[in-house]
Amino acid sequence: MRPKINYAGPWITAHEVEAVKEAVQNGFYQNYRVHAKQLEERLCQFLGVKHALATNSGTAAIHLAVAAAGIKPRDEVITTDSSCVASAIPIVYVGATAVCVDVDPDTWCLSPEAVRKAITPRTKAILVVHWNGHPAAMDELMVIAREHDLKVIEDAAPALGAEYKGRKVGTIGAAGCFSFQGAKVAIGGQGGALVTDDPKLFEMAGILASYGRTDSARQYWSDYVGFNYTMPNLPAALAHAQLGRIDELVAKKREIWRWYCAGLADFDRVKLIHEAPGTQSTYCYPPMLIGDSVQRTREEILAELRKDNIDARPAQPRVSLMPMFQNRFPNPESAKVEARGVLLPGAFNVTREDIAFVCQRLREAVK
Repeated sequence: MRPKINYAGPWITAHEVEAVKEAVQNGFYQNYRVHAKQLEERLCQFLGVKHALATNSGTAAIHLAVAAAGIKPRDEVITTDSSCVASAIPIVYVGATAVCVDVDPDTWCLSPEAVRKAITPRTKAILVVHWNGHPAAMDELMVIAREHDLKVIEDAAPALGAEYKGRKVGTIGAAGCFSFQGAKVAIGGQGGALVTDDPKLFEMAGILASYGRTDSARQYWSDYVGFNYTMPNLPAALAHAQLGRIDELVAKKREIWRWYCAGLADFDRVKLIHEAPGTQSTYCYPPMLIGDSVQRTREEILAELRKDNIDARPAQPRVSLMPMFQNRFPNPESAKVEARGVLLPGAFNVTREDIAFVCQRLREAVK
């Protein structure tokens, strides 16, 4: 059997190995926060933001952003129905209601029209997901937010390095959240980050990330119900080293996408999901929709690919159908993504020949 063609995975060089080795040797005792601080400073420089907080996961970063933005029980936060559950579940953590709405069929990102229709007097925020690394329609969403005095939180977990009309995603709303989990563009093995220009939001996020402690003079004393969300030095050192190569990493992901575009250029049985005009996607997980006329189910097609060790994945199920959420809207485009969406292999170790083979087998499997 051919070697596995992986869905996702990192690009590690000697540079990262040396960075982690240095952190193992020197990153404890009084230096236990040095590598996290280096990561935070590099994020601020790269993104052009004032504040960054390294966290132990992207989910933690979203939770901190939602909590620090003042979202409370009985509030409503509008978000997308097509995403990893990690985008929406932090809304439930704070006791608020996640209102999951439909996506734009061309990008699989939050539909501004659907957001408008979902606003109620209880709506307090929009949690935008730059899904698969594709930037969402931020101009329209920010207009809606200003009209209704809503906070905008960006889940840019797989979108570090993506751009919307010349601006880095994660820097447009009140807060942006990133992930360094091992399947992302830049990785720390695990970890995440919250970024913002709002000093009050940043201060509260930092307090909540460290058990709710506000007074360093009172050791072990907590003033808030906080969390253990800070990032340890080893993943911080790895993420910092990867961030130093972010342009190279994004360029490689985009090259893999171009291989798919070339391999499926004349194949109208599937639809590749491209970045919107004026944006730059990371194409972290190359997205594709199986055409309506295709008779085989997605599961049958994926099973055919697995026979050749091709690790393509189904798009995520709709968040709103899970038992901890409310299914308020039908969201037909999200339902189509759930039923016919595919995330193609996009690991950093794939070759052009691998992608050509995936495209060949996909053509044979889609009937």
